[in-house]
Amino acid sequence: MDGHDHSSRFTRREVIQMLGGAAGLGMVAGCGGDQAAPELAQAAPTLTGVPPNAVIRTLRGDRSPDAIQGTTLFHEHLSIRMSPDSPSATDDVDNIIEEVRIAATEGVGCIVDGGHPELGRDIEALRRIALETDVHIVACTGHYMGRVYPDWVERRTEDRLARGLVTDAEMFRLGAYGEIGQNSNAAEMTALEQKVFRAVGKAHVATGLPIFTHNAYGTGENVRPDAGLTQLDLLESVGVSPENIVIGHACCLDDPSASVLIEIAERGAFVGFDRVTGGRVPDPQKVVTIMAFLEAGHADKLLISSDYTGRRSERRPGYGNSLTVFAPLLREAGIEEDVLGAIQRDNPRRFLAFVPV
Repeated sequence: MDGHDHSSRFTRREVIQMLGGAAGLGMVAGCGGDQAAPELAQAAPTLTGVPPNAVIRTLRGDRSPDAIQGTTLFHEHLSIRMSPDSPSATDDVDNIIEEVRIAATEGVGCIVDGGHPELGRDIEALRRIALETDVHIVACTGHYMGRVYPDWVERRTEDRLARGLVTDAEMFRLGAYGEIGQNSNAAEMTALEQKVFRAVGKAHVATGLPIFTHNAYGTGENVRPDAGLTQLDLLESVGVSPENIVIGHACCLDDPSASVLIEIAERGAFVGFDRVTGGRVPDPQKVVTIMAFLEAGHADKLLISSDYTGRRSERRPGYGNSLTVFAPLLREAGIEEDVLGAIQRDNPRRFLAFVPV
């Protein structure tokens, strides 16, 4: 930590006052301010554990969680530029559209794009993908990790950063904050990264939008096993309820007993296995960890995705690879079909659902 006491939790009213009184207002309105909120797609209620007026905010409008059918992938990349000199995935948006259409045939109904301006987010390309496929697209905002922050992130106060995140979410009708991360192979988060985490937490309190993180697990020997717990501590310190948080890249922690992940779940947060079919930990080892996590009674806290960036290969065949490649490994390990279905369909909808404020 940075030496300051940030243990006090904030209410939404307190955060709105700190952010200038406008935070969160107009989240249901369109960018024009007075536009009516889009009607929610109706479906017979089946998903438990969410308020009756909760929505999932997609680029085609707010949707009832029950209207999102099929598997929801909570962390993929439809629009990303890996470095300033590299091409963007959406330089060939037709290719991404085709990839998403293929994923739909494999059972995918919703994809969360884990990008934001620092990762080359292209809202217009994402809107086109949403309109030209049968897959719901959720767009995000945030700040990635300390080494790629723009210079102004350091200069701005925590509250000003939070106001910017609220404004971005309102302007583009974004559905989550993510991916929010920390530097690779670092033993501790920097003071600046901690400031950003608290700013994201305050933006959540003002808007209700859920948060998913990028963890440094699997990036080097300096990363502490409790790094995910530290992220959770920071977000909780400003008033974020754990059920609105996914601690990401948990599958990259080499922990067959799942002890740290179980502790995260016991505190109420979701655990993200969002590098399946990739990363340094082999998939069979990820399955061992998942089975230990499930045996501890936390099937309702597991999310699965692949952090796919649109570069198809024999090893990572498309956005649906968590269904076509990884899910069969879980079945072979003995996971029951109804449990797997709930993990793929219900858990991510429960995470993404929020009540606009």
